[in-house]
Amino acid sequence: MTCDRSVFTRWCLPMVGLVAVALSPPSLRGSTLATDSEPPPVCWVLLYTGGSIGRSFPPKDIVDLFATVDTSDQATGWLCEGTIVLDLQATSGRYYYPWPDKPLAKGQDWNAYLDSLFAPHGRLQSLDSAVAMIAARAGPARGGFRVALMIPYSRPGADTVWVGRTSFVLVDPDGRRRAVEAYIDDVARRFAAARFQRLSFVGYYWLNEEIRTGDSVLVKQIADAVHSRRFKFLWIPYYTAPGASRWRTFGFDYAWLQPNYFFHPEVPLVRLDTAVSRARAWNLGIELEFNPKMFDQWQFADRLEPYLTVLEDAPDLRAKSVAIYEGVGALIRLARSHDAWHRALYERLVAVLRHSGTGASPPSR
Repeated sequence: MTCDRSVFTRWCLPMVGLVAVALSPPSLRGSTLATDSEPPPVCWVLLYTGGSIGRSFPPKDIVDLFATVDTSDQATGWLCEGTIVLDLQATSGRYYYPWPDKPLAKGQDWNAYLDSLFAPHGRLQSLDSAVAMIAARAGPARGGFRVALMIPYSRPGADTVWVGRTSFVLVDPDGRRRAVEAYIDDVARRFAAARFQRLSFVGYYWLNEEIRTGDSVLVKQIADAVHSRRFKFLWIPYYTAPGASRWRTFGFDYAWLQPNYFFHPEVPLVRLDTAVSRARAWNLGIELEFNPKMFDQWQFADRLEPYLTVLEDAPDLRAKSVAIYEGVGALIRLARSHDAWHRALYERLVAVLRHSGTGASPPSR
């Protein structure tokens, strides 16, 4: 795997986050379900938290991820009305995602991750508090604030994993399937039991950003399992990911393409043009990418701006959905910056997102 691919691409350079747009999925708050007639969120932030890479965000930091803020750092409205919650590395040092020459996370890592999210004062409680803070100033998010959680990757092998109190052997495809189904059921059960005041659980994000032949059947099976439970299935393939053009056939409801432009100064601007062409040809949404290096290293200082130009010139892509990968806190830093260039960039980003997803359907199956 090279540094021009997948989650590894992003994390070869300092960490980044993500926002994905537009969903009208079912909600799991009490026993009510959102309806498809409800307007979709403008955007979603991919929130890295709960493992050893992501951080524990205090509610005020989370406010600056999802709200528009003025120059005194006060929320003035909604920027993003949903989030995909994920991480890459467990506190054990193992990885939730196939990483070159690194061990994959085990079932106990999956359980520990969920424990960190659903603890009484855990990561999702902080998110719930932040959403309440924004709602107090801007009103509630349309259709509720939507949350999707990652599904870690499980490689076939002789390992036995525990999900909850049940063990699964991954030596055969059926063992992998049953382990993942147990995980998604555990997530839904925990979310329902937590009864967050402002969060609506809507579905699952397939963390592995490529789909090769050996995983294609499993992904379709998991899509069926997700849909049978009335949730949505999300995916964000990297620029050259196997399976990206066939995302519908795997059962995903929504998918976005990573241009992987920001992270490599040697990659020319034409990459964004070709990414837009691919997204249009495959009916994918597009991802907007940046990370904290834009503040500290001159090579990255102006690499966010071309994404905004592309989106300003592509109303069709803004109408489908936009994805923002912002790192662990780059959007917070941009929102709070008093530098004139950064403030103008932030206001331009807000304008792009505010004109996204309006009156249009997201890319769907």
